[in-house]
Amino acid sequence: MKRSRGFTLIELMITLLLAAIILALGVPGFQDIVRNNRAATQSNELVAALSLARSEAVKRGARVSLCPSTDQATCTGGTNWANGWIVFRDIAANDGAPPVVEAPPIRVWGALGGNAALDGPANVRFRALGDAINPVLPANPFQHRIPGCGAGDGRDITVNAAGRALVTRVDC
Repeated sequence: MKRSRGFTLIELMITLLLAAIILALGVPGFQDIVRNNRAATQSNELVAALSLARSEAVKRGARVSLCPSTDQATCTGGTNWANGWIVFRDIAANDGAPPVVEAPPIRVWGALGGNAALDGPANVRFRALGDAINPVLPANPFQHRIPGCGAGDGRDITVNAAGRALVTRVDC
């Protein structure tokens, strides 16, 4: 008599049970990783924009600003940056005047995905030496939050007077 090779039904059921247990333990941890990576990526996009504005100010020897924008051509005003922002050469008459966009903008960023919230000042401006005209202080930072975020998933972004950006992880 020839013996059949393969798995018995009991062996298959035990294997499926172990796989289900491992997945049930791993999926919530994976969701935390995805959420943390999304927060890091989106906040790093803003830091990249701040760095670009500062370096363009030095390169051009002129004032460069960034502000929230829903049409990616003009400043929309307000403090909601989640719908996108622009970096542009600021041709305002002086440092105290409202920013004026020289068209076309240097670079534009679209809306953040995943219903993320990003709030901050109405604009950030850099002089030709790379220093910030209106630094974003820790008392009133950019605040990046994603839905369902927990301990350490939020990001606060500040800009010091020298124009350098700093990201700090915070609890939501």
